[in-house]
Amino acid sequence: MKDDNLWYRLDNAGKLYSSIISSRATTLFRISATLTKPIDPELLQKALEATLERFPFYKVQLKQGFFWYYFEGTNQTPMAEEEKYYPCMSLSIKKRGSFPYRVLYFDKRIAVELSHSITDGTGALKFLYELVTQYLHLKESIPLKNEKISEEQLQSETENAFRKYYEKDIPAPKSRIGKSFKLPIELDKKGHYHIVTGIISVDALKEKAKEYGVSITIFLTAVYIESLLKIQERTARRKLPIVINVPVNMRSYFESETMRNFFVSITPSIDARLGEYEFEEIVAELKIEFSRLLTPKKLKQYIKRSVISEKSIFLRLMPSPIKDIVAPSIYSFFGEGQYTSGLSNLGIVKVPSEIEEFIERFECYPPPSIGNKVKALFISYKNNVYISFGNLSKNRMLEREFFQSIRKQGIEVTIETNDEEY
Repeated sequence: MKDDNLWYRLDNAGKLYSSIISSRATTLFRISATLTKPIDPELLQKALEATLERFPFYKVQLKQGFFWYYFEGTNQTPMAEEEKYYPCMSLSIKKRGSFPYRVLYFDKRIAVELSHSITDGTGALKFLYELVTQYLHLKESIPLKNEKISEEQLQSETENAFRKYYEKDIPAPKSRIGKSFKLPIELDKKGHYHIVTGIISVDALKEKAKEYGVSITIFLTAVYIESLLKIQERTARRKLPIVINVPVNMRSYFESETMRNFFVSITPSIDARLGEYEFEEIVAELKIEFSRLLTPKKLKQYIKRSVISEKSIFLRLMPSPIKDIVAPSIYSFFGEGQYTSGLSNLGIVKVPSEIEEFIERFECYPPPSIGNKVKALFISYKNNVYISFGNLSKNRMLEREFFQSIRKQGIEVTIETNDEEY
């Protein structure tokens, strides 16, 4: 794969995200690693260049075709930059010479902000892991594995896994959910994205989740919904369902090494119109819902829905500039406009012992969106879970309610934020 000869279509999720990009809905999410020593910018740049040798399909720029966007290889190299502004904002990936991601550093932290047009959380983690490993090789003389990457391996890492597992004869799930509760908060000024991160003991969460007979993901989703139910009770005249967008890493169910997007979203919900809910009731309903939806057969229906949206004659024959105009409205109607908020788990990060001592923590921030002004993303490393809320407003009602609920469960939380008013 030579840089200037590389060309490939966006995957199904990437096509959608490339068309809805705006100054507020940037589609950028962040994954970062905080090391034990300040970052050396020159060594980070060299590490980035070595990482792009390993993953040449990231050395691309977004181009606009007549019907669809696509990625084209380039001989240009992205530059690692010092972080100065709000996270996940102000990257025009459609601008000539831009990349669909950026690498930032600040003090001891290396951060990668990537557009969902190129990858999802799993692909981003692999990229960051390689970048940090290459950096520590240069900085701390950590030995590298000199493995030769075959063309077949590179092909498998760029496959469109949605197409690979698409089955045309199975039915797609219904697209419309209906009305859901929305947080009564106003957008802040453009370019502002507020982050609140809670640091929680993995063991404490695991023990509490075990008391309810569920996973940490289901437990935290239950706390999230409980928090939103309390806010709705205080602020809304009419009760509506609480609907949470929960992305699912499909690699856990279907074999794939792709570093492109390969996730679908399930939408667990609690209908507040049916009456008040005890926390135990919320947990019980979510346990059933997750068990029902998280099977290969059910998830193939979501793959079907993702692929058929691209196959529709209406969208296929629509020029890409027109798609850019109509896609945000379609996404709002069939996508985030139907959800109350989003909560995603990037899983457990494990690194080899030889580099573990040089890495203090991993964090992740969700992509900003107007449809869900507040969303949360969490990741686990060593003894802690790091759960970060991204918020396009100045209002912190959800963050406060959530972490208060965690503490009421008897679990300690340490709060960090880029917001002086929290």
